[in-house]
Formats: sequence, structure tokens, C-alpha cells
Amino acid sequence: MYKVLIIDDEVIVRHAVKTLIQWEGSKFVYSGSASNGTSALKMMQEQPADIVITDIKMPEMDGIELIKQLMATGFDGEILVLSNFNDFELVREALKCGAHDYMLKLTLKSENFMQILNEIALKLDAKKKHPELLTESARSEKSDHIHDILTSLISSGEDSSELSPDAAQELFPPDHLVHIFGVQVDTVGQKRDTLSLKHSLSQLWSDVYPGSAWQCTVAEEDQRFMFAAAYPEALEMTEPAEMAGRISSLGAMYYSLKVDIIYGNAASSGKELVEEIRLIREAQMLLFYKSAGSVCLSCHDEAAEEDPSYQQLEADWMEEIRKGEPEFIVNWENRALLIIQEGAKRQLYPRIVKRVVCEGLWILSRKLGLEQQRSFDHSLWLERITGAGTDTEMMMIVEELAHDVLEHAGSGAGVRPTRPEVRKALVYLEENYPRAVTIHDVALHVNLSETYLCQIFKTDTGKSMMTFLNELRMAKAYEMLSSGQLLVKEVAAEVGIHDPFYFNRLFKKHYGVPPKQVKSQETPALKQK
Repeated sequence: MYKVLIIDDEVIVRHAVKTLIQWEGSKFVYSGSASNGTSALKMMQEQPADIVITDIKMPEMDGIELIKQLMATGFDGEILVLSNFNDFELVREALKCGAHDYMLKLTLKSENFMQILNEIALKLDAKKKHPELLTESARSEKSDHIHDILTSLISSGEDSSELSPDAAQELFPPDHLVHIFGVQVDTVGQKRDTLSLKHSLSQLWSDVYPGSAWQCTVAEEDQRFMFAAAYPEALEMTEPAEMAGRISSLGAMYYSLKVDIIYGNAASSGKELVEEIRLIREAQMLLFYKSAGSVCLSCHDEAAEEDPSYQQLEADWMEEIRKGEPEFIVNWENRALLIIQEGAKRQLYPRIVKRVVCEGLWILSRKLGLEQQRSFDHSLWLERITGAGTDTEMMMIVEELAHDVLEHAGSGAGVRPTRPEVRKALVYLEENYPRAVTIHDVALHVNLSETYLCQIFKTDTGKSMMTFLNELRMAKAYEMLSSGQLLVKEVAAEVGIHDPFYFNRLFKKHYGVPPKQVKSQETPALKQK
């Protein structure tokens, strides 16, 4: 039996948690309750509990400090944190300090609550049993052997006939199933090596699969891993889809990891395990599509080889480029992004989407004669597109490419913005640059939202609206200064910039020299940056 202590500064919450726990016929016994960390520590000294359920924000001593003090005293039990929706950072700290898991107060239900408590009980059971079952050396040897078996299966894809009876017996203890996941990790901007990531994931598995006969994490390439655990068949287990979502959530909470997961069904034999591994490896291609957020997919979600409606999209796009209809260069970026987004919706093989975008670039390049311009590196763009690791990265490359194409086409093919709203905005800026023009003013004039106008303005011109406006003002200022009739501060005011210091900085950044030098006949030819 495991003693449970409940801590919250609100009596109604303490009572609610107590009623959610199914005491009768379970492994749990009520040890008491406290309204803050100070009272809880005193109770733990007098009558230690095995499971501590605690709020985070409390008077006198909060939950974080309570967890730290318990861990400092060698507490060997487990801690479950109760939190509100806006306590994310505090929950993260609690987990790092040693809490097992967390639950949101507003979503507490008896079924889910008991599931977490039963997992904690299994974890406590395992702590008691491990010293009796194996020595540390033996456990390490067993773990290494299982790792070797799984690595061989994952890397070679060998079938069950190649799995020796001894290997199958080690992987499948009596009355156990093997649960397996394919994992891809994004470290969210942090630099983490494979060994560090593997250690973090292994710690995570031990929390979500307490009581398993063995657990193993196999590292693959590109921050990809396979995780497997042998779990007692008789114990109720969370559905694989729900478990995948939970692993992803805890990965972000514990270790600041973005974890995308392909989950398989529990295997009861070597043959089933090999098939699940094969399906996971196949479905992992779909982890390319990350633009919709975290990915949790079943291994039965297979990538598609072809799609008739997608092939029609491709054909229409290629024909549009060949014909060179008005705005086809500007529309190239939008159509390329659509091709990527539609590939994600249809779950096509990423190589198909990359091929279509590369073909679109090739036809556009030949249509505009870009391959003859030394400054346009056609092969570099093709390499970047085919090497993209995610659809998000690929869309960013397409946006960069579109701007590069517009820049080269603009000088080499006389391409000008053809969207009427953009032309209208350009005229408005030309006529109104001497006054304080805002994006809001221009958007009202052309009858578009500010966000959409900024988007199509940059697509058509290759520049943001404010960059274009500042360049226009600097060009007008240079003309006025060259006449020698006006002072620098007068010119600044004439082009709509009433802060002379800001005007000086902007002019020097644009032309490389301060504005006062423009009057001198000895000033060398100036070039825009």
C-alpha cells in the first residue's frame, strides 16, 4: 500500500482530489492533507507518505520549494503536481526538480487521475523489485544485449526467421508485449548532441513506462530515434495515440524538446515487432511535414506515391509558367507554396513535392533565361530545395528563391509589379513621401488589409513598404542636396523626416557618406548599398 498526502491551499481542491481517488480496493491509502509546504514537510517528518500530490502556488512555502526540500532529504517516493493553465514555467521547473508528472486542475477526472496514480504505483513497485532481480552489472549487460538486438532489427530490417529463439525470448518475457515508437527530435534552438538527447529520452521513457521489463532507445540519423519497452500484457495501457501525445508534451515540459512521434501497435511476437518497425520506418517520411505543428501519427499512415488531383495541380502550374501569363513570376511563389501545402494534406512522399518544385524552378529559369546569368546560381537553389529537412524549411527556401528570381528578372527581363493594388500603392508613396506616411494610410488608399498589402508589396517589389519609402526619400534627398540650394535639415524636412540626426544616419547607411558631403564637387560617385 502507498500512502498519499494531498497539499493545496484551497480546501475545496483538497476535498475534490480526495474524492477522485478510488481508495477502496486500490494500492492507495489516505495519509492526510496540508494547506502549504511548511505544514506538509512537518507531516512528512512525522508520518512519511509515498506519493505527494501538491499545488504549485501556496502561501508560506510553495510547491517548488517543497519539492526541492523533499529531494534534499532523500525522498524516495513520487510527486504529482497540480497546476493551472498559466503555470507552464512553474510546472517545467517542478518537473526538473523531480516531480513525476503534472495535471491541470480544471481537467481533473477520476479515470485519468487513477491512471496517473497507477503509473506512479508501478514506478514505486519497480524501485522495490529491481535490487532483488538483478545486480547493476547484470542489468547493464542485459540492456546492452537488448540494444544490440533492436539495433540489428532496425538497421537491417531482417524478418522474424532471422531472429534467434534466444533473442526473441529476451525481447518478449512471458506475458509481455513490446511497445515501439519512432521519434524525431527538434531541440528548439538548443545545441544538443545525440548522446545527450538519447539520455534525456531514456529518462522520459522510464517515467511513461514504469514497471516495464526493459526499455531501450536506439539512435538513428538526423536526430531520429526508436524507442521500445516490454510491458506486462495484463496491465491496462494507454492507447498508443494518447501515449504519443503525452510523450510529446512531457518532452517539451521536461527537456524543451519538440518531439514528433510515429507510434506502432503493441507487438506480441518477433514477426509482429519487425512489421511494426518496417511500418514506422516507412511512415517516418511524413515527419517532413511540420508546418501544422507537432506530429503524432500512426505507423499505418502511409505516404502516398501519387494523387491524381495533385498531378493536375502540377500540370496547371507548369503550363502557367510556360505560357508566361501576366503575373506568372509573382504567382510562382504562391503556387510553389501551395504545392508544398497540398503535398502535406495528401501525405505524399516528400521527394515528390521536392521534384515538382524543382521542375517549376527549372522551367521558370529557362523561361526567363536565368541560367545564362552568372549571378543566379540555379544549381545551388536546386540543392537547397532537395536538401530541405522539413516543409517549413522548404517554404522558407521558396520565399528566398522567389525574391532572388524577381531581382534578376527585374533587371534582365524588365519585369515590373503588375498587381494593380501594388501599382496604386507605389503612386501613392511617390506623391506623399514628403509627409508622415504610414502603412495604415496606404492600406486605406488601396482598400486592402495592412498584412495582405505588405505581403503582396514585398512579393512584387522584393522590398518591404517602409524600405521602399526610405529609399525613395533618400533618392529625392540626394537630388535636393546636389542642387546646393538647401541645408541638410531643410532637405530632411522636405522628404518627410523631421529628425536631422535620424536623417543623417539613414542617408549614410544608404549612400555610405554623410549628407553634407554631397555638396562637395570632390565627392566620388556614390552607389546605393
